[in-house]
Amino acid sequence: MTKLVLTRARAITNEVLYAAGVDDDADAAEPMTKAYQFFHGKWQSREFPVATQRIALYHRPKGGRIAVYMSRRGEMFSPEPSFRSGPIINEAFSSTKKLGYLSDLRQVGKYLFACGGGGQTYRQHDDGSRTALDLSLFDDFVDSNWVFSIRAPGNTGREQDAYWDNHPSERAELDRRLSLLNKNLLLNAINGPSIDGLYVCGQKGVICFCNGQKMEKLEVPTSSFLLDILVEDEDTIWICGRDGTLLRGNARQGFTLVPCEERPMFSTITRFNGKIYLSSYANPRGVFVYDGQLRQVASGLRRELNDVHTVDAIEGALWVVGSKDIARFDGTSWERIKMPKWSD
Repeated sequence: MTKLVLTRARAITNEVLYAAGVDDDADAAEPMTKAYQFFHGKWQSREFPVATQRIALYHRPKGGRIAVYMSRRGEMFSPEPSFRSGPIINEAFSSTKKLGYLSDLRQVGKYLFACGGGGQTYRQHDDGSRTALDLSLFDDFVDSNWVFSIRAPGNTGREQDAYWDNHPSERAELDRRLSLLNKNLLLNAINGPSIDGLYVCGQKGVICFCNGQKMEKLEVPTSSFLLDILVEDEDTIWICGRDGTLLRGNARQGFTLVPCEERPMFSTITRFNGKIYLSSYANPRGVFVYDGQLRQVASGLRRELNDVHTVDAIEGALWVVGSKDIARFDGTSWERIKMPKWSD
């Protein structure tokens, strides 16, 4: 029996939702996505032979809105057949830069932007090509053969420890090389009010700002893993993450923490009816709202919303999606949406 799990979701309108579904019992070595479309109360789906990392809402230059899916390896695809799919990661950098998995895909202005492991950031151009935003942010490629060319002689751990005790400078150099090998700037989200005002965030409280030319690392009052970025306007940028982290500010004036009594693990953030909504995948799970005070939302549905990984608002509707649960809020009442079937 297929156990359908929804892993990602993106609202297109107040009546249209796209999601990525997988069989929870499937072999992880065989990536596959069911791309689901909820359109005016009915589900449809198509299969793609890649796993989905992110879904972006894409306003096409010629008009119309579509969902664009991205895999961790940077492959882009869409249920819209006319979309020109293709890879994002530029493998030409692989000999000099560390190219990890991608995490986020977002449209800013008329272009798609992506970020991910190794400090990678990419942007789309008018001809559809993609280039790095700022190569200086990328982690450098480190040859493991060079790292481990420093070795301790001896057949036992005791003999090797004795060697390191007598050769501290070699040990220090090996440690330095190991640090370079294991370094990985993991960026998880990219967004901004314009292509000349982009923010990226990720592990250890990292927030960088790009003015269209280069990246600048910002000072922030947290070291928590940051997971999503919401742009309210040029001066009001919201960033959320683990440990109950909610930041408000901008690159010019800095960021401040919004107080949170609990330590929910915020994963996505959106704005609806003048309030900030967040999804939390743990400690506790559910939907949170900030309207001057940060608190958990009680929907009043027969089964409360505690399986949530995505919140997304558009056109007078707040969509809430979890691995096995979907709900929609119009500002007054909550409605639970029937889950799709694997065969839809």
